[in-house]
Amino acid sequence: GYTKCYYTLEEVGGLFPYFFYTVVYFALVEIGIYWMHRTLHTNKFLYKHIHMPHHAYSRPETLTPWASIAFHPIDGMLQACPYVLCLPIIPCHYLTHTAMIFATAVWATYIHDSMDWNIDPIMGSKYHTVHHTHYIYNYGQIFTFCDRIWGTLRVPVGKTGVLKGEKKVKLLPAAKGLFGSGRGGKAKLI
Repeated sequence: GYTKCYYTLEEVGGLFPYFFYTVVYFALVEIGIYWMHRTLHTNKFLYKHIHMPHHAYSRPETLTPWASIAFHPIDGMLQACPYVLCLPIIPCHYLTHTAMIFATAVWATYIHDSMDWNIDPIMGSKYHTVHHTHYIYNYGQIFTFCDRIWGTLRVPVGKTGVLKGEKKVKLLPAAKGLFGSGRGGKAKLI
């Protein structure tokens, strides 16, 4: 076929090649989703007509698991396409590929719940809440490494979930990425 999908470990050479290719495949998918998501924000036409409806949920109190499925269909297809575009390049077990797609849907539900949980290098809900409140940070899907490399990672300090009274979400200063600007300098409150 057109992809390098396989059905048995023997087809790829055993367990070690399976794990190696799975890590490479998932890393490339993560990079692809990062750049697709960032492009949906930086391209004015795509943002206005495709991605902006998803960002109607721009405050922690409006972020719920339902926000994870509140997007334009083309937005969903664009952000899912790295899973398909990587298949002709990197071998991936059919069931692993299917499990990754399912896990992505579950993960999207979690990160849109504005809970206060993060464990670096995982892109937890605190990071994604910052993405929805600031728009230009934390584009990654599962991990923070792309935002760290390209200078768009902003680390929240303290609670980011629903706050009573004055908003007090503090962001650490952005560090300069390996290949890009950190997009800002001073810590600020939102």
